[in-house]
Amino acid sequence: MKIFCKLDNLQRTGSFKERGARNALSQLSSDQKKRGVIAASAGNHAQALAYQGRLLGVPATVVMPKHAPLIKVNNCQKLGAVVVLHGKDFGEARSYAHEIAVEKRLAYVDGYDDPAIIAGQGTMGLEILEQVPDVDAVIVPVGGAGLLAGVALAVKTKKASAKIITVEAENVREFFRRA
Repeated sequence: MKIFCKLDNLQRTGSFKERGARNALSQLSSDQKKRGVIAASAGNHAQALAYQGRLLGVPATVVMPKHAPLIKVNNCQKLGAVVVLHGKDFGEARSYAHEIAVEKRLAYVDGYDDPAIIAGQGTMGLEILEQVPDVDAVIVPVGGAGLLAGVALAVKTKKASAKIITVEAENVREFFRRA
């Protein structure tokens, strides 16, 4: 068998999350682009939103749990995002981000449960089919499932016979048991 790898870890922020962030920011109204966006994230989505926000001129605020990795906090700040550390976990950070969104009229950009994010992540599936048209199966890591949803939708729409196989890190909560 031949195995091909899609190395989105080589994106500027180190993950595939830039795809969805760019797509979501590109779809905002011009007024909303001026006001800005907000998200809750412990790292990768926050960095992607900060980076793509800087490239597109959209102010980004990210609410990160107090335990967020310092390197990700620093990276977001270097990329120009306003970083708010709040809460002991992602749930508390997310609730606070929603409060700020209403108060400051910022668009909340969910890291995985957002049609524009999912569509952006789906570009990976389209690229896979362009680069390996005879693909039999695509293995997709699953966390929040935005990448899985986007890649599966793109691949199965273009090539229904392709199998989608999900994998998950052993040391994190199991996606399918909590769904």
